Amino acid sequence: MIEFKNIKLFEPGIFQTIVKSCYNDFLKSFPDEKENFYNQWEQEDKDVFENLDTIGQCTFITCIDDTPVGCWSYDPRQHPIGIIGQNCILPQYQNKGYGERQIQAIIEIFKKQNYKEIKVSTGDNEFFLPAQRIYEKCGFVKIGFSKGELFDLIEFKKRLQH
Repeated sequence: MIEFKNIKLFEPGIFQTIVKSCYNDFLKSFPDEKENFYNQWEQEDKDVFENLDTIGQCTFITCIDDTPVGCWSYDPRQHPIGIIGQNCILPQYQNKGYGERQIQAIIEIFKKQNYKEIKVSTGDNEFFLPAQRIYEKCGFVKIGFSKGELFDLIEFKKRLQH
């Protein structure tokens, strides 16, 4: 059974561990940047666990029968626009619909809180094609591109119907 559990039910380090595992193949393309990414994800994990009443309320671990298989987060601060943050499924659990289920869970949270639209960015890179397909399958449309330091980003949005 799939469950989306609040991060506060886990030990510090789980968020960065999942993200690192999910991006392992991606980092092979940017070996000189691996340490920078690791530091960024370590800081994200630290921020979540040091702020369980704010950031931690918007950060979840996806579990199948109590086994962590992914993580996701969102940013509610730009109401009425919701922002999707991390959205990762461990490689051995990919292609089973769990990523789509995570996005559907985020959509439901934003609907319940009367958001008008949701935005998300993902890489314009072959590694990110599965994420791009999931967003489109969940009703997001491409709205633009932006330049990144290492790779460009594709921006998506979804208008919510209440």
